[in-house]
Amino acid sequence: MRYLLQLAVLLAWPPAAVAQARQTIYPMSRDSIAARIADLQRIHTPEGIEALEPVEVNGSTQWISIRGLNRANPILLFVHGGPGSAMLGMSWAYQKPWEDFFTVVNWDQRGVGKNYSPTDTARLGPTMTAEQHVRDAEVIVRHVLERLGQRKLVLMGYSWGTAFTPRLVMDHPELFHAWVGVGVAARGAGGEARLYARVLDLARRHADTAGVRELEALAPYPGPGPLDVRRALAVRKWVRRYDGGWYGKPDFDLYFALNEWGAAYSGAESERVNDGLRWAERRLVGGPGGGEASTGPIRFPVPVVFMMGRYDLHTPYATTRAYFDRVEAPAKKFITLDRNSTRLNSSHTVISYAVFCLKKK
Repeated sequence: MRYLLQLAVLLAWPPAAVAQARQTIYPMSRDSIAARIADLQRIHTPEGIEALEPVEVNGSTQWISIRGLNRANPILLFVHGGPGSAMLGMSWAYQKPWEDFFTVVNWDQRGVGKNYSPTDTARLGPTMTAEQHVRDAEVIVRHVLERLGQRKLVLMGYSWGTAFTPRLVMDHPELFHAWVGVGVAARGAGGEARLYARVLDLARRHADTAGVRELEALAPYPGPGPLDVRRALAVRKWVRRYDGGWYGKPDFDLYFALNEWGAAYSGAESERVNDGLRWAERRLVGGPGGGEASTGPIRFPVPVVFMMGRYDLHTPYATTRAYFDRVEAPAKKFITLDRNSTRLNSSHTVISYAVFCLKKK
């Protein structure tokens, strides 16, 4: 804008012309930004597919997007984290490279994301369980396979999405080529206690008196009984300060803002996405999980790939590595993302890398 004003002076533009130019160029509305992103993401190949559609799933409406340059490519179903951290609206920021190799299905889970605004939360609230999410995922998988005329797909879970999807894969291996876990949530291994000890140690090393004070006030952590969502979030606030979330950023503000610009959501829907996240968190965090909680072998009937950032503290690396070592599968691979090999040091910022590793496997 500075250069525009300089040019106006040089050309002796009248003030009204300068004001009109300013209004034309800046600011842009949210809908204008979303429309331009949608145009940039448009799929033009005749073999391709670009769809955004609702699916009736066990008494609720749940939205999916289906995108890819060739509908004959293998299907990749992406299962978001959180709980409740819907990502359909932000898929524009990370998904495009996958669509060269896969037909990518992005699913907003029960009551969140695009589904949240019209949801009767009082009716749906009691159904917000990990077990229900397993049943929902099966409906989505079968719908997508029938829609695209294929027999199997690759399921990629992200964070919370890795907590309940193993159950589905173990129960119905005939539906899956492979299971890919990004930022794998390993249960039953004392992960929360180790996470707390690690971040408290980091706060002390940084001589962060505020962090030490807040963290020590949470002791003993996690404490007896179900995990308290408020306490879990209080710990993770400090996790993010010490590069355990989005490396190099002290918070997830930008991450959660990405949904605001995606064309998959209307302006009103994008404004309520984070409300849906908080609603789902309160009901799902601390409840019975769908993951593996025993200490014995974990048997996957399909190949598995784990993707973990070495410095990730949301889903701690060491805990997940121990979980992986117990996995028995037809083939398995653990991929570590480190400072030496990538600038994306947290599993929560490396989703796209998983697809390429799977293709190379």
